[in-house]
Amino acid sequence: MLLDKIVSKIRNFQNFLLMIHEEPDGDTLAATIAIFLVLKGLAKNTAMVCKDPVPKPFLFLPETSEIRQDILFGDWEVIIIVDCGDLKRTGFPERLKKFAKYTKNLINIDHHPKNDLWKIANLNFIDQSASSASEMVWEIFQKLEIMIDKDIATALLTGVYTDTGGFKHSNTTPKTLKIAAELLNSGAKLKQITQNVTLNKSIAAMRLWGVALSRINKNQELQIISSVITQKDLEDCGATLADLAGVVNLMNAIPDSKAAFLFYEIGEGLFRASLRTEKDNVDVSEIAKLFGGGGHKKAAGFAIKADLRLDRQGWEIILK
Repeated sequence: MLLDKIVSKIRNFQNFLLMIHEEPDGDTLAATIAIFLVLKGLAKNTAMVCKDPVPKPFLFLPETSEIRQDILFGDWEVIIIVDCGDLKRTGFPERLKKFAKYTKNLINIDHHPKNDLWKIANLNFIDQSASSASEMVWEIFQKLEIMIDKDIATALLTGVYTDTGGFKHSNTTPKTLKIAAELLNSGAKLKQITQNVTLNKSIAAMRLWGVALSRINKNQELQIISSVITQKDLEDCGATLADLAGVVNLMNAIPDSKAAFLFYEIGEGLFRASLRTEKDNVDVSEIAKLFGGGGHKKAAGFAIKADLRLDRQGWEIILK
């Protein structure tokens, strides 16, 4: 059984590198930190790496200061990648290919649809029905038969909470709520999670949200809600891209819409798009794939080169 193979790797090897995807969200951070805490408790030599810094809302999680932005791969026996939608998003695609080829110890834990990372990983633990990677990591811990303390429980609950939108999204299943209850019984600090992830909005973030909401458009024919944020908006508001977390979910709550798209400028002529839907008959990952992106059926994203027309009459993304 697959879980038995993963548990065997954990028990029989000593040196582990845990990988967090670029532009980290709550699930990849929380699930990885939970694994880090467990492996350290098992006296394993363990490190975490992520190309990008940890967003402010998640700095309350334990051990975030241990996350490195680069590391030598040759020092590790096993690499575990959590919640990564494709190989490129790991930030280290070529090095991972070599590692998987020569060590045969690359483990991929994910709830995204099939992607190129699956092809090179030596063990793929995939469950697209899971609410989050954190939910899947909880299953591994059950198989390991380890005690989940309050720090591990808080980390895992953070991942579940963020990927379900605070248990509001349709990916919240009875199993998800059962796991959440188990984590609360283990001492997970839900109040701390909600205060940092949902309620802790700076003045700069609120100003940025105001700009995004003021630019909302609705395509009546396609029933798609959209908005855009530029680098200048970030400067004017004194905000960062991390302050945009949650905006697209709020846009998606508008009645009589099928999906919400939030475009945000990440460089000169380069935009990312975050896509959300709650409709069972809409698959935003298929839309993202058209532009070289990916994700889940109800939450996806992509990057494009484009020009932006922005004036008092509105805005328009013009593909290059």
